[in-house]
Amino acid sequence: MLQGLQGDADPTELVQKLVDPLLHSISLNKLKKANINSLGQVENKTWSRSQAAYLAKKLQDLKQLQQYGRLHSILQGVSCNMIEKVADSDMQNVSQAITENPQWLSKVLAGCAARKLFATLEKERINYFKTITGDELNKIPTSLLLHLPPSKVQDLPDAVCSVFLDKMEVANLSSLALRAPSRPALTKRALLCLGKNVSKLTTEDVSRLGLLLCELSPSHLRLMAPDVLNSTLLAMAYCKFIPQNQRAELVYLVKETFGDPSYWTSETMEALGALLILDDNATSALPNKPWMKDILYFLKSRLSHDSDALKKKMFDLTTNTTTTTTTTTKSNAARKRRGANTIGIINVAPTVDMIENLGMENVYWTAAHLNMMSNDTFLTCVETLGAIPGYNTDQLSVLIKKATEAFGPVSQMNESTVIQLGCITQGFSSSDLMKLPFSLDSLEKIAHCGWNESQMAVVWKVVAKRNNLTAQQLGAADIVVLNQFICGLNSSEIGSLNKEAFRDAVGSMNGIHCSFKVTEQLKNLAVSAFGDPSTWTEADVSDLGNIIAGLNPNELAALDPSVFSFVSETCIQVIPPANFAALSVAQLEALGPDNAAMVTTEQKAALKSDQRAALESSETGTRAQAQASVQSGAPSVSVEGISAIMK
Repeated sequence: MLQGLQGDADPTELVQKLVDPLLHSISLNKLKKANINSLGQVENKTWSRSQAAYLAKKLQDLKQLQQYGRLHSILQGVSCNMIEKVADSDMQNVSQAITENPQWLSKVLAGCAARKLFATLEKERINYFKTITGDELNKIPTSLLLHLPPSKVQDLPDAVCSVFLDKMEVANLSSLALRAPSRPALTKRALLCLGKNVSKLTTEDVSRLGLLLCELSPSHLRLMAPDVLNSTLLAMAYCKFIPQNQRAELVYLVKETFGDPSYWTSETMEALGALLILDDNATSALPNKPWMKDILYFLKSRLSHDSDALKKKMFDLTTNTTTTTTTTTKSNAARKRRGANTIGIINVAPTVDMIENLGMENVYWTAAHLNMMSNDTFLTCVETLGAIPGYNTDQLSVLIKKATEAFGPVSQMNESTVIQLGCITQGFSSSDLMKLPFSLDSLEKIAHCGWNESQMAVVWKVVAKRNNLTAQQLGAADIVVLNQFICGLNSSEIGSLNKEAFRDAVGSMNGIHCSFKVTEQLKNLAVSAFGDPSTWTEADVSDLGNIIAGLNPNELAALDPSVFSFVSETCIQVIPPANFAALSVAQLEALGPDNAAMVTTEQKAALKSDQRAALESSETGTRAQAQASVQSGAPSVSVEGISAIMK
């Protein structure tokens, strides 16, 4: 659609008139050709991150970036370097403005803005935070106050406790690194501000902690009065994040307080189940009660990420409650993992209702179960089954057999059948794949099914031959549709791709992930299209996605540190450890909490001690605070330490 529109309108007109879904498809290449000379042309639109990064730099050059309150989605493209250039006299107003749009405030930007604001305030007078007044504390945006270093949180005077607690009660912790030392420090200060022994706290007292109650350790919770503990655990069921190292003990405390979940009512499960499913073993052990499936569906809707254990439990409950109520918990636990030859549910074939209800959880059927499915059921549900990535070899073998029984031999399958089969087509042999009528348009739907590169090479050959295409002829829209299957092009074909088309397409390719060998070839194309990596901007790096993983050690080391928080999270873990070790301390510090959390054990092992320290400071969000903490002599703070103090 965009390619068609570009024939009748220039980039400036497109920027002004397109709705958001199409707006996201405008490449950096085209955006640069638009005549953007004011913030008014681009505000109140939802831009992608790479577009936002380009526009932030453009507005900075136009000297219009200081109107932070009007940036909205462009805020996600603002870099730490830009914040550093804000005049001290403007920093209070800028801090207020950027926190008015919290949905666009990243952990990195919040951390940079907070450090700049705190440094500015401390220039006003010595020991600013030791002598801060309630009015002064109130002026600091809450989402930035959360980043106050532990030593300074500890220094806050008792006189500001009322204001501090008011702020913590409504604080959104999403802009704070999950491992930030400020989390336990803020929790400790809030508890001290309540001015009571933990055993004397009331439910109303605990509510003043806001989301900081999610940081309380089980050993700390045990100090509470029984009625307060009950209400606190019920409140914690709404926490979006519980520290990983506290989850098992917290689940044990829930069981200890409310009894064995096997005997819970549906009301208790609805109220506390979100805590219970933090633990995979507890999730697997849930009883197969008639109402359990509905409760878990309700709880699942509140989760940002559901575990494999929860998905498998949903599968078990759906298949059990639909077919039989006599299967015991013991027999459920004895089932083999999916893909095994043993049938967990005796003599039960997948039905249409089961398959449609399960959706993506159909991946848990064993090959033996799938083999029991009737042809009519397969034909009715083929699109649901075909939408699922991640089938194992045994499952695919059965599904391919079902496909040929339902649609006839491969040579008789038409394009409509191929589209219906979706991810199931992975199960065909290379010789059979050569016979399937793949079209270029059909590839987008099956791009992320989990194809290996030899299969993708075969599919690309079929598409090229059927459509009389060469790699050199592919336009931007074609490359976007090709998507993951670009991994199937050989080095010669990748090198022959049109650079202009590649520049226009790469930002819309949704995180393609190829082998390192192919990623390296795509990187070579990126260098010829975007220039030397040392010149790449935040916008370029964001646009290129996982292709950044193809850079060699020298190229990685040449990237400007400011771009590293714009590197895709999925890219971090696929950079070879030896190459990752080429990153400087400054580059590692600039990764930001979310990217640093993606670093693998193997990558960490390749780093030197100073690099590991930099990575740690990035993950905890303490960049540029380490030295200050050392100088202040402030002790490290842990939630367990709070417990000891309050005792």
